[in-house]
Amino acid sequence: MARDAKSLIDGTVEAYMKMEEEIVCDADCAPEMQELFYNSCCVKKAGERLSSESMKRRYVKLIQSVWSLLIEKGPAPDMTGAVDRFFSMYRPAVFCGDSTDVYSKMDRQCDAIKA
Repeated sequence: MARDAKSLIDGTVEAYMKMEEEIVCDADCAPEMQELFYNSCCVKKAGERLSSESMKRRYVKLIQSVWSLLIEKGPAPDMTGAVDRFFSMYRPAVFCGDSTDVYSKMDRQCDAIKA
């Protein structure tokens, strides 16, 4: 049963991430999306914290802790891949790749300010 749940969750996360990519990475709309949602170095820093390895481990542990209370009896499936994939959107320059460069420009500006 845990394997079926893992497949369902992995598939759901993947479908969501494809929708997110369509919204955030579209070259025509990315500049406006960047202005609305990725518009400061504090937002960049928050995204880095949310998607850090230590934070992702904490989310996996949280899911495992509440799994049997909310979903089903037995051990939780390994959710590391789904968590990694989900939190990749909090680093839009990497998430969008070559689709647009507006997020990487923001990253470079913030890195220059920190330097």
